[in-house]
This record gives sequence, C-alpha cells and structure tokens, in this order.
Amino acid sequence: MDSALDTTAERGTQRRGDVTRQALLDAALVEFAASGFEAASTRAIADRAGVRQGQLTYHFTSKDTLWQATVEHLFERFDDLLGARAGARAEQDEPSQIFARSIRSLVRAVAALPELNRIMVHEATAATPRLEWIVEHHVRDRFDALAEQWLAVRANGAGTIEADPIVIYYTVVGAASLLYVNTPEAHLLLGRDDVVDDTLIDAHADLIVTMLLGDRSRAADRQEPSLLGRN
Repeated sequence: MDSALDTTAERGTQRRGDVTRQALLDAALVEFAASGFEAASTRAIADRAGVRQGQLTYHFTSKDTLWQATVEHLFERFDDLLGARAGARAEQDEPSQIFARSIRSLVRAVAALPELNRIMVHEATAATPRLEWIVEHHVRDRFDALAEQWLAVRANGAGTIEADPIVIYYTVVGAASLLYVNTPEAHLLLGRDDVVDDTLIDAHADLIVTMLLGDRSRAADRQEPSLLGRN
C-alpha cells in the first residue's frame, strides 16, 4: 500500500513539475519576444508564470538554458502549427503550386505565433553564440528547403522574377511576418483592435503568392506543409 501511495505522490509531483516548466516556457516566450535576451528578467518571467524565483532556477539552471529551451519550445509550436495545416502532396503538383501552398501555410503560422519573428528580430542583428546556435539548429535547414523549392520553381519556368534564394528567403519571411510582428502599430494606424482575422490572413498570403508567382498560383490548393517547416 505504501508503495502505491508513493508512486501516486511521485506522479503528482511530476505532473506539477511539468505544469510549472510549461508555464515558465510560455512566460519566457513572451518576455524574450518583447524585450530580447539581455533585457528580459528571470524575475519577471517567474512572476508572469506565477511561480517563485527558486522554482525557475530549479527547472533552468541559467538564463541561457532557459532561453535555449524557450526557443526549442517555440519552434516545436511553430512546426505544430504548420503540421496542422499539412495536406497530402499530389504527384502531379508543380513546383509553383507547392511553393504557393507553402507560403500560405507559413503566413497562417506566423500570424498565430508572432513571438517567433519578434525573437528573431532581437537575435538576428548581431553575431552572437545564441544566433549561431539558432541558425544551425533551426534556420539553416529551413533556408535550404526554401532554396531548393525556389530553384525548382525557376527551373520549371514559373515565377515572375529572377532572384537568388537568399533574397527570396528574406523577402518571404519579411513579407509574411511583419504585419503580425507589428500588429500593435497596425491597430494604431487603423484605429481599431480587430485588424487581423482569417480574411485578412488569406488575402495577405494570396498577395505574396501573386507577387512572386503570378495570378495563376492563386488557385493552388491551400493545404500544404510550409517550406520553412521540418518534414
């Protein structure tokens, strides 16, 4: 009987620990996105998560460890959002159709998770060990996938422009994300808080597709894994 009680108590402790860790990651995501690594306070993160500072240091031994775990958590959520919209790819699909669906999937994902690009804005402007880590663990594969798809589009004679993949990468990421990174500004410009909705997100994605690929790509199926997600 004592053994069963001990096991139940251990499971309860583990569940509470998991809940606390998740709350800390969610709070850290908000703080790092808003303030960047240097300005973010672990005390503010603990307060936002509703836990004591000691609980934070129990789960994460340093601010760097917390940041890295937060970024891993962030990209897991990002890939989950992309995967939720993934559909089967037909053998007859042309590269431009795949690319168009990928852009639409990306726009919807970054609209739902603007913290990703807010953190990248903070990190990507200086060559730090954090940036090196995030590029090697999360960005390089996504860039390589985009480059491969864009080159396939051009090799197939599609697209309306000639551009190096690095230009396409930053064009797509910037065009897809800035509205959602800067949503508070958009609220002020339009004088209302209901700027972003499904209709706007779809129109935004269609515009990017049309600019890069032309009007024919607007008819592409909208269920496709993003070129910036991991397969």
